[in-house]
Amino acid sequence: MVEISCIEKIRGKEKLLTNTEKKIAEYVLNHYDKVLTYNITELAESAGVSDASVVRFCKSIGYKGYQDFKINAAKDVLPREKHFNPSIEQFDDVETICKKIFSSEITVLNRTLAGLERGTLEKVADMIRQADKIVFFGSGGSLLVGKDAQHKFMKIGIRTYVYEDIDMQLMASSLLEKGDVAFCISHSGSNYNVLNCMKNAESKGAGTIALVSQGKTPLSKTADVVLYTAAEETMFKSESVSTRIAQLAMIDVIVAIIAFSDYDKSYAAIQETREATSQNKF
Repeated sequence: MVEISCIEKIRGKEKLLTNTEKKIAEYVLNHYDKVLTYNITELAESAGVSDASVVRFCKSIGYKGYQDFKINAAKDVLPREKHFNPSIEQFDDVETICKKIFSSEITVLNRTLAGLERGTLEKVADMIRQADKIVFFGSGGSLLVGKDAQHKFMKIGIRTYVYEDIDMQLMASSLLEKGDVAFCISHSGSNYNVLNCMKNAESKGAGTIALVSQGKTPLSKTADVVLYTAAEETMFKSESVSTRIAQLAMIDVIVAIIAFSDYDKSYAAIQETREATSQNKF
């Protein structure tokens, strides 16, 4: 069976689209390469429509949602060997691959550092320090960042919660109250389940923190406070390894700020947790 390109799908379905969807289709066809680097909010704002309209457009032309649309659209312009990491060539040797990957990760960390705002970091630290309960929400690689955060906060005596199952995440978010904090991690900023967890927490009066990529996203538009990490200039930023490293570094910064705000208490917790786990080490 011949695979139909994304461009041909848009042109084939154009007569069946609503006026709003036709507006999106026209923008996509006229700015195809640019659109492939956009998140859903950036495309919606550029086309002058809502995020929901973009999702409906994607479904109307035969895709499950925006990410599915982007994956298929990329096939029209991006060679197969570039889908894993656009900076790496198919026949690069091991040394070249190492240099490119390390250079990319250092660049993303430096860009993230350059964009940090002291006031925002202090606000996040205060929210966590004063919270009655802190729950991390995320999926895929972002969930792993939440679990890493739980481990690090436990070391300094702050109990946090992470649930792997999405139904458990949704239930936990619906039970949060005023004085609690929902810390939502999604590099794309458009993960549907994470966004629903944030909305649940917000509706119950809990504080909300988002850790997302730079740029406007559905998650950043909803959160009380937003932390941004930089990303590689690639089509699929959410799949970037360097993205995860920048997120982990951001967690390290927040943990350190909180630890040094009451170091005697944090030091005591560090010693107690070290002693508790020392029996498992030679």
